[in-house]
Amino acid sequence: MSVTEFDADVVVDARDCIFGRVASNVAQRALDGETIAVVNAEEAVITGNEDQIMEKFQKRREVGSDRGPYYPKRPDGIFKRSIRGMLPHKKTRGREALSNVRVYVGNPYEDHDLDAEILEGTSLDRLSNIKFVSLGDVSESIGANVTW
Repeated sequence: MSVTEFDADVVVDARDCIFGRVASNVAQRALDGETIAVVNAEEAVITGNEDQIMEKFQKRREVGSDRGPYYPKRPDGIFKRSIRGMLPHKKTRGREALSNVRVYVGNPYEDHDLDAEILEGTSLDRLSNIKFVSLGDVSESIGANVTW
């Protein structure tokens, strides 16, 4: 599906924003009926000790069998999966909300007249002295082909 086919009400820029806070805000807004596009997913950050974060995502990737549960490798898939976890995705309301969310690596909306907004309270700049890892680095460590 191209960008022109998905007409987003809101374009959210995840660059240098805290992963979980952006995901929870997007999930809440999707439940309220908005169509949302999240751009620059690979540049979102996860706060905490790098070794513990990498170990946690490595474990999530290894759990399961050939038939599942499947955990994505790419940053956009990881981001969408976390949003799905914050929605009642087994109910009609949650499925419809999830279908109104698109997550992109990079920013396909650059050429369009839509400005990406940074959600309030999600930016990393107010927490300047904490440890963090970008979602792109996590994705690379669990085996994603780096194309971004």
